[in-house]
Amino acid sequence: MKKIAIFIIIATLAVFVLSACGGGQPEGGSQMMTTGSQGGQSGASGTPAPAQPGTSTQPGSTQSTGDAETPDFALRVGEFLIEMNQDMDLALAALGEPGRVFEEPSCAFDGIDRVFGYPDMQIHTYPVGNADHIHTIMFLNDLIRTTEGRIRIRHSSLQDVIDAYGDDFVHEAGMYTYTRGLTTLEFFIDDGIVEGITYGFIIV
Repeated sequence: MKKIAIFIIIATLAVFVLSACGGGQPEGGSQMMTTGSQGGQSGASGTPAPAQPGTSTQPGSTQSTGDAETPDFALRVGEFLIEMNQDMDLALAALGEPGRVFEEPSCAFDGIDRVFGYPDMQIHTYPVGNADHIHTIMFLNDLIRTTEGRIRIRHSSLQDVIDAYGDDFVHEAGMYTYTRGLTTLEFFIDDGIVEGITYGFIIV
């Protein structure tokens, strides 16, 4: 658990350092808003209310099913497909309100960067006009799996990852990164075991 906690803290800080243009503290600081202790209607390991998956506004995305032939990485939670660069309102309608929301004024974009905290995952967003678009999904525990490879934190090995996703990855400092279009799937490996999983969107 300690390794996972350290990975989550480092990854969360890295996201906000990037969004804050080098880590400078924006005027007004950051805020943590609690919206409920149980993560709303359901957590990531629960069954969300039925909803239609949205489509990304970026080239190369499709209204996909999350199967192996899908061109972009996406995470299926129950009947809902969380896609990168998707409007967060679609995810909220399916997953319910998060237990907490962390906000930081964005330096890279006009608006607010947010982290929506659910029991099993964090969803990071960036502002697009008046909407929040998803750019990162970070696993918090071993209760959820990747869509295609069924990879879980602490239960899957590096070999399991390679068997599921192949060897076309970039490896740096224990992080194995796969890229499809403008999406990434990253596995943090320690002693041959998956200790962290993150979906990401490449903002261009």
